Parts: sequence; C-alpha cells; structure tokens
Amino acid sequence: MRVDKFLATVLHAQYSRVRIQKSILDGGLTINGVIVTQLRTRVRAGDCCRLEIIPTEEVRLKPNKGALDILYEDNDLLVVNKPAGQVVHYGNGVEQGTTLVEAVLAHCPLSTAAGVLRPGVVHRLDQGTSGVMLFAKSDVAYRELTRMFAERRIRKTYYAFAHGIPKLHSGIVDAPIGRSTHDRTSMCVTTRGRPAVTHWECLEAFPNANQALLICRPITGRTHQIRVHLKHIGHPIVGDEKYGKKENPPSERLLLHAYQIEFSHPITQRKCLFTAPLPKEFAEKRAGTEESGK
Repeated sequence: MRVDKFLATVLHAQYSRVRIQKSILDGGLTINGVIVTQLRTRVRAGDCCRLEIIPTEEVRLKPNKGALDILYEDNDLLVVNKPAGQVVHYGNGVEQGTTLVEAVLAHCPLSTAAGVLRPGVVHRLDQGTSGVMLFAKSDVAYRELTRMFAERRIRKTYYAFAHGIPKLHSGIVDAPIGRSTHDRTSMCVTTRGRPAVTHWECLEAFPNANQALLICRPITGRTHQIRVHLKHIGHPIVGDEKYGKKENPPSERLLLHAYQIEFSHPITQRKCLFTAPLPKEFAEKRAGTEESGK
C-alpha cells in the first residue's frame, strides 16, 4: 500500500490525508529509520513508520516590531537585508514572535496566497545566512514572483568564505541534491535527488589561511544548495556547523551572504537590482586572513 494512504487509514481520526501528505513532503517521515519523501513509496508488513506532523495553520503569528534593514519598498514588494541568525518563517521548534516574517508583518501587510504561516515568502535563506530577501505584499506579486523563481528568471549572487583554495578560477557544480537518509534536517548530493546547478568563481585567495572568498550563483533553488555543493567539491563554507569542518577557534557565524538579486518587477516589468552590502564579519575575516599572511 502507498505510505500516504496507509498513514491516512491509521491516523484518520487525528489528521487529514492532505496534512499527512504535507508532513511527508516536508521530510517528517522515516520508514525503518530512513527518511522518505515520496508519497508513492510502498510499505509492507513489518515496516516501522514514524511521522512528525508539521504545524497547522491554526498557529497565529505574532507581529513583533524590530529593526528592519529595508532596501526597497512599493505597493507590491518589500526587499530587506536579512541578518544572520534569524529564522525567516515559523516552523517546528521556532519560537513565535522571533521570525523575520513577524518583524515584517509589524511593518506592513503581506500576501497570504501561500498561507497564513508563510505570508509573502517567495524564497528563503537559511537561518545562518544574511542578505537580500524578497517579500510579496500583494497576491498578484506573489504569484508572478513564484512563477519567475520556478522558471529561473531571478538571478541571485552570493558571497562565501570557503575552506581550501580551488585549483581552478571558476567552475560549475552540476549534482542532484536530496535529503540525507540519516538526518532529515540535512541535504546531500545523491542520485535520488533533484537537479541542482551552482556556478562559482574564486574572487580572492588567502594561502596562509588556506581559505578563499567565492562568488556563487545558484541556477536552481534547492535547500542548502550552495552549502552542499561547496562541501561536495571539497570547499565547505567557513562557520558551517552542519556541512563544514571543525574550526579552532570556531567562526561566529556561517560566512554565506546573499549579496545581490536581479529580476523584472512583477507588476511594472522594470529591471530591478538590489544589493545587500557585505556584513562586518566578512570584512573582519578578510582582514584577519590577510594579516595572517604577513
């Protein structure tokens, strides 16, 4: 029997099949200890299934007025510079009132086309990543922006401090990414994954520190894509506790920054280019690595 049908039969008194399917797609299911995200996966007698149900939309967000670094705003869009360490939207284990979405809601209303838990969210940045983020204020803008992301018509540029110095000046990582079968919060390069492509370029090398400052341009938008791809080619990001290496002393943060985003305005069609200046941690890291080479 299909696993979603099986779980819907067993749990019908507690949860709807739609909610169970969403939890499976979100990575909440393990079968015999292995993460499974395919609804059509078959289960057999003796299999052990464990399902973590995602939060329902009964949870209410708590707009929380805080400091927002606004890069641009009009009737349809809001562009902000997200600080490192802040979660974008509410989810499992996230304290209400602490997310970037809730800070934005205290400033202005957002589109609820994607539901009330993720208003205005058309793309995401990891908690440790800083930089440019778009929010849709109108439903029309939300639908158009999500379509543009799906069609890969939005160009994103990131800066990353990486361990090691690449032998080449630039390259392309074309390797599928999927969920780890050992840790549902982690991603990995796997033949079972979805296509993922990242262009990278070495902007500056620091031989004495054995590190490099890279420019990365993801063509696709997989979870943790840049972090996973750089680890895959042997150059994990400095400060990446999940995919990186042990550091002594440890970095204060993940040194990954969404520097720039370029697209056509979803309503006016005019060309838009927004930049979030490199945070102080990058300048300090750059100065420190240069000093170590003297």
